[in-house]
Amino acid sequence: MRVWQFVKQSIAQGNVIDVRRKKLGKTGPKPRIITNEYLQSVPLYKRTTERSYAADLKVSHGYLHSLKKKGRLRTHTSANHPALTSNHKVARLKLALAHIHPIPAVGDPTFIDMQQVIHIDEKWFYMNPETRRFYLLPKEENLYKCQQSKRYKIKAMFMGMIGNPFYDLSGNMLHDGKYGIFPFTYQQRAKKKSKNKDAGVMETKAVQNVTKEEIRKMLMNNIIPTLHRKWHPSLSKDIYIQWDNAKPHQIPRDDDFIAACTAHGFNIQMVFQPAQSPDLNVLDLGLFKVIQSLQYQSFPTKIDELIEKVYEAYEWFDPVLNKYSWITLQGVMKKILEKEGGNNFNPPHMGKKRLDSLGLLPELLEVERGLIQQAVEHLNTLFIPTNQQNADYMETEVDVD
Repeated sequence: MRVWQFVKQSIAQGNVIDVRRKKLGKTGPKPRIITNEYLQSVPLYKRTTERSYAADLKVSHGYLHSLKKKGRLRTHTSANHPALTSNHKVARLKLALAHIHPIPAVGDPTFIDMQQVIHIDEKWFYMNPETRRFYLLPKEENLYKCQQSKRYKIKAMFMGMIGNPFYDLSGNMLHDGKYGIFPFTYQQRAKKKSKNKDAGVMETKAVQNVTKEEIRKMLMNNIIPTLHRKWHPSLSKDIYIQWDNAKPHQIPRDDDFIAACTAHGFNIQMVFQPAQSPDLNVLDLGLFKVIQSLQYQSFPTKIDELIEKVYEAYEWFDPVLNKYSWITLQGVMKKILEKEGGNNFNPPHMGKKRLDSLGLLPELLEVERGLIQQAVEHLNTLFIPTNQQNADYMETEVDVD
């Protein structure tokens, strides 16, 4: 009311309206200063939401949000990593060291090119994922989705097959490294008539229990023939197929399989990646995430449509992204050396697209010789007991006697 009276008086006198405060200097309550130590005093289980975090700090939700905007806080999404034993870490270290060239007299070594390595792995693809995100208008009706059972979802397992892209000396791509993705399905004649099909019609069924026999059929009917057909003739025919050590992944030993692996001058060998190490497979590092996101942009209603959409997503997968995935694999191996075989890290981000546009992206990453020496010394401490350990062992033997 006082301000309004002042405004009317100024208008009547023809003066400039000035409603600024007459107090000098800074006014109002002093800003509250929260130290980093106070922010860290709240246990992590109470820092899962802004409201629970603010309540424990005894500040408002808006104040906590302002700290986040100022960069004092950051959000972090934590995912479970596979649990590793000491044997797992040793195997991961050995695999990383095996993919590095010998240390040269001058400079640091690089990773091998892995042109003769093929990665294979399986993944379930679902007809209808549990949740999807859409961007709707304010008055647009929400999408309605339904399914008969949450437990028995319509799905199909696929085996992906990928290799390292192959370039000539001029940088021209000779092979994109994409060999295929194959479903575990079979054809069955319909026994009864329904609203979707007539009796006697052949229909596609997804294999729900992938056993070692199904794996063998996949290798014999798809993986090995595809290598024979698509392998670039300028590359060596000594090929290593890397897969994980899941229980159905048992290398066949029969004569037919051995003959298929050695046919047409090929020497195909199956090798296992370390246990609990999906981060050492290119399919888990890049391909499966990309094609799953592409496949979820479709709305298949039958298993045949699901297979078709997965095929389309695989074809859309950019070979340049495939090249980036193999470089990411090298970065993961460097992280494994740094963490002494552990997996307490996220896949490294190098800005590969930006470096590639500038012509600065290396195809083979260098590994500091000091890092290699550190990893080798760590392995030696695991296998070679120290003199003190030998003395303790001898004393124990004497006491027992």
